[in-house]
Amino acid sequence: IPVGSSFLEGPSASVAAASLLQRVTGSIRRIRGNILSSQVDLQGPQAKAGFLTASASFEIEQASLQPLLYDIEAGMPFLFVEQLVVQAPQGASDHGKLKVTMSVSGKWQGSK
Repeated sequence: IPVGSSFLEGPSASVAAASLLQRVTGSIRRIRGNILSSQVDLQGPQAKAGFLTASASFEIEQASLQPLLYDIEAGMPFLFVEQLVVQAPQGASDHGKLKVTMSVSGKWQGSK
């Protein structure tokens, strides 16, 4: 059973979103992914319901996609992959890596 809070933690939405982004980029780095860009969305459609979203574009080996998704969704806090776009390698310039764009959200309870 995963340990920790089910919710994103932080005294403000900005701090909680930064923690979410750090969690996502950490998971990508653990599977030796190359992060191309990342951002947080504090004003998205789910923000009013207390959900924060982080997005990242990156390159990974095909065999690393499933372990990455498991790492993100199986741990604490509860995170949800909201959007996943995967592009197959186009040629030798891609070095055989998938290009992935992913949005991940988590619930923030607000400041305590």
